[in-house]
Amino acid sequence: MRRNDLDWIRVAAFGLLILYHVALVYAPYDWHIHSAHTFGWLHEALLLTNPWRLTLLFLVSGAALRFMTGRRSAKQTLRARAERLIPPLIFGALVLVPIQSFVEAIDKGGFTGNFADWLWHEFSPSGLANGVPVNHLWFLVYITAYSLVAIGLLTRPALMQKAEVWLARNTAGWRLLIVPLVYLIVIRIVLFPIFGITNKLSWDGYNHFLSLGAFLFGFLMVRHEALWAELERRRRLALVIALIALPIMMLQAAHPGGGTWFGIPRAVVFAIDQWATIAAILGYASRYLRKAQGPALNYLVDATFPLYLAHQTVLVVAVWFVRPAHMPAPLEALTLVGVTFGVSLLVYEIVRRIPLIRPVWGLKPLPVPPGRAKYHRRRRLLWIGMAAPVLAGVAVVAAVLTWPGFDHARQYLSELGGASAPIPLIFNGGVFLAGGMCIAAGVGFGLAIHALTGGRVIAALTAVVFILAGIGLSASSLYPWPDPRHMAINLGLGIQLAPLLLLWGLWKHMNLKRLKVFLALVFVVMAVLTVLTKHLLWPGTVNDANVGWWERGYALILVGWVGIAAWVLDRRLRDHADRDAPPAEGPSQIP
Repeated sequence: MRRNDLDWIRVAAFGLLILYHVALVYAPYDWHIHSAHTFGWLHEALLLTNPWRLTLLFLVSGAALRFMTGRRSAKQTLRARAERLIPPLIFGALVLVPIQSFVEAIDKGGFTGNFADWLWHEFSPSGLANGVPVNHLWFLVYITAYSLVAIGLLTRPALMQKAEVWLARNTAGWRLLIVPLVYLIVIRIVLFPIFGITNKLSWDGYNHFLSLGAFLFGFLMVRHEALWAELERRRRLALVIALIALPIMMLQAAHPGGGTWFGIPRAVVFAIDQWATIAAILGYASRYLRKAQGPALNYLVDATFPLYLAHQTVLVVAVWFVRPAHMPAPLEALTLVGVTFGVSLLVYEIVRRIPLIRPVWGLKPLPVPPGRAKYHRRRRLLWIGMAAPVLAGVAVVAAVLTWPGFDHARQYLSELGGASAPIPLIFNGGVFLAGGMCIAAGVGFGLAIHALTGGRVIAALTAVVFILAGIGLSASSLYPWPDPRHMAINLGLGIQLAPLLLLWGLWKHMNLKRLKVFLALVFVVMAVLTVLTKHLLWPGTVNDANVGWWERGYALILVGWVGIAAWVLDRRLRDHADRDAPPAEGPSQIP
């Protein structure tokens, strides 16, 4: 079961989150990275959403979890939550957040090494002793922890029923606006001065009472239609209260005397604005959006999780690159908004099409057609093999476009990631990802050979060659040229043997004659290019005036053949799956 109004609220709240983070680039707060422009008035302007946005998201998240439990047991719900939340959390902490932290450390002058040095700084024993930074993923950590609490309630149905009855009784009629408000005022006055908001699970008492309270409220009350009817009935009153409280709260924040009387008046107005706005949004959404559905909503709901994961890393990197252009503040802000939304959506469009990486971006696995269930994991790995050459090519082209005057005849591709390159991160990042994809593709090649021929040894050898090549590529990008450690890329040259190994493994598979001829030609061409570039024959054919073109040709063949071979093997596995699939059941045909 779903509720369209809650889906719309979640989509809008995450959209506001991106705009909010762009505003923090210009606000007088200690955020990860800042523009050259700073505006003091944002201290008050951010109060437009600051009191209620995250609290509303936690409430909606609790409601969504409750709908999941309607068709699952507590154990099944726990497994579904873990499969949906844990992979993105690990991926984000290991891949996305270190990029943000690296840019922030360089920008604030606290670090002078390269990205590989930063990774060691973060994940060395001493770095891990200080904890793993999660940055914006703290929300994911909290949702995971709060889900455990809610699922624990599922195992105590009597306690859960008592809590629902108590909440239903104390939110009936006028109590809907008063009781939650009193709760918010009390925790704001008592707990906020002690804890503040740290976004650290171990020391965030006020935030837990606020956010866990909202999460459990949504979890327990989402199915109570009387609550929604009351929210719709009182939506106008709640909106008027919110509109009155907002300017008062802003004045209290701006005026030096706003914190008098131990900050109690400010805490009261803050809580009033917080709950009145949430109640108004829930009421109006229930009234007008509950039946509003369509392709746009389905697309946005699916895109929300990947956008949440990607947006802050994209924004931090975008500020780093855009700020040196010294744009006027309005143009710079519009650029950052456009780049953050655009690149994040592009990430979503890419990852939604690659089944293997969908789970680490918070997307559900694609359903496998019954006739194609066999070999589908092997085929997904081969799809990565098809994508790896494309990614590498895009990284090279993009890096070249940022370097006017790059000499293709005399300069090596590795220089695109060196210290003299304008934006080395483009080339190095592409090569790093291509290396990881090469590792996955190697596993796919090995499994494909085993599936088609039954050969275990040759399948393992093929996988090992690709894995070493992927390690070499990724390692070389962490230590850009001319760092001596960049020569780890030589591990990648072992991939020259891969066509021979594939040829050996597929030799008895008589239906792949064209692929075998292709693999043989690839090996011969790479061997000839190796002989020429190493000056073993005809010295001087390859020289300083043309070495770049020889390298481009060699790289094109070295990388490109992998995508072609992966495509052919994928087609072959698909054919085998179709051949072995049971016949579809249907009505009998009488001749």
